Amino acid sequence: INAPTISQTAALRCWDDETIEELESHVTKYGKSREFILKELADIDEIDQTNIAPADGGFYVYIDLGEHVCLEKGLTSTEMCRSLLDQEGVAITPGTDFEDPTSGKGECRFRISYAGGTDTIKDAIAKFREFFPSWVERVKQA
Repeated sequence: INAPTISQTAALRCWDDETIEELESHVTKYGKSREFILKELADIDEIDQTNIAPADGGFYVYIDLGEHVCLEKGLTSTEMCRSLLDQEGVAITPGTDFEDPTSGKGECRFRISYAGGTDTIKDAIAKFREFFPSWVERVKQA
């Protein structure tokens, strides 16, 4: 079985100088976005820095909420992500999409993607920083 000619031609283009240059520019952008998010998260006192897992080679940062969940009252990562979306218009992903459902860990974790544009990331992380203290307070009150 042979790959169609058009697929072979497209595959060869990935080695062209301008294609590699385009790829390198994306890698640089993702690296800057990653560092920006990690710096901003480091400035949030309520997030234990040992609970942040930056991906090497991925487009996301994975964070464990630690004590900032209340499973008994439904204040999970899923609820936090839903509240952030409703209140600030920012979408992050609950850990339930990435963990073994039987472990329960997904309800304590969430993921921030940095595949979007730099301005979008800056705006979203600023909104998250505004939102997160109210989430922490909500959990404490529960």
